Amino acid sequence: MDKVYLILKILITLIIVVLFVQNIRVVEVTFLTWSLSLPLALLLVVIYVLGMVSGKSLMALIRRLRSREHRR
Repeated sequence: MDKVYLILKILITLIIVVLFVQNIRVVEVTFLTWSLSLPLALLLVVIYVLGMVSGKSLMALIRRLRSREHRR
């Protein structure tokens, strides 16, 4: 089973490397008055990480609210 996980990790890493190589062009991102130019691959990683952080925070908040309901 360890070999299967190792092969899966290698495949995912290769897919990520291909994603980076194919999306290296620079894009401009505008938010309100801010403007920023960065590689598309980096933008994808930043958006993914922000989604993970916000999702984890939201799940923690939901768990906390549910635990308060069960205590009452």
